[in-house]
Amino acid sequence: MVRYTIKQCHYFAIVAEQGGIAQASRVLNISQPAIAQAIDKLEEITGLQLFDRQHAKGMSLTIAGRSFLKEIHGFLKHAEALSRSTENIASNLQGTIRLGCFQSIAPFHIARLVSRYSKHMPQIRIDAQEHLQEELISGILAEKIDLAILYNLDLDPSELSWHVLTRPQPYILLPEDHPLASQSSLSLQNLADEPYVLFDAPGSREYFFAIFSAHKITPKVAFKSTSLESVRSAVGHGLGFSLLTMRPQTKQTYDGHFVVPIKIKESINPTEIVIAHKQNILQPEILTSFIKYCRNDFKEKE
Repeated sequence: MVRYTIKQCHYFAIVAEQGGIAQASRVLNISQPAIAQAIDKLEEITGLQLFDRQHAKGMSLTIAGRSFLKEIHGFLKHAEALSRSTENIASNLQGTIRLGCFQSIAPFHIARLVSRYSKHMPQIRIDAQEHLQEELISGILAEKIDLAILYNLDLDPSELSWHVLTRPQPYILLPEDHPLASQSSLSLQNLADEPYVLFDAPGSREYFFAIFSAHKITPKVAFKSTSLESVRSAVGHGLGFSLLTMRPQTKQTYDGHFVVPIKIKESINPTEIVIAHKQNILQPEILTSFIKYCRNDFKEKE
């Protein structure tokens, strides 16, 4: 284990540069005995004679001293860089945020957040992960994830704290050639007898079934998938209508069919997309700053 200190190495480098302890004392504004003691201790620890002491001519480096000085310069540069990094970490200008996101939300928001925040705070790294709801919650509670963007579906306030980012309204999705596709809005009752394409992700499944139940509709599930795009593709192929909350910018599906989003006439409470963290843990500034950034970013996007 290294036993000499950065201070001893710094004093040694200044003495070598100035050619004597008296000169180094003036530069460092440190007493001569303190510098001499540091040099003696450094020589004792390393087992090297670093200087030839010539009282009339001052101090000159030995061969060993010159070799050691070359190594010390690199060491001191690294120590200075480490000091700056430590200051950046302490002032929340550096570090890694482990960010989880619900799988169907991620394609709409994660790349934008990471890209913009990286430009805003280039020394902070966002480690983005995509999971389902239960995995995100367990990851937060196990402290494997710092923050998670997910739906506010049965979140436990005794375990988690969260901030609302947005409240997307659910909508009806129809194939482009459906007889009702030209309508600006539809009642769920208009589609009660038609086949239904279910977005079968945990949490989302229960949310959509609750909407049907509130309006006394029992949907006839003809197709289901945990993939948002597979649901859109199934609708595009005419397998049924669907209810969704996340809305892609394009009406074209991956396989080239077209679907149409339509407003629901009934009043339905929107689901909330939130950014959550573990309850009863003091959040460092690096996380609270990112939460604030996300809230502003979503507000600008609305």
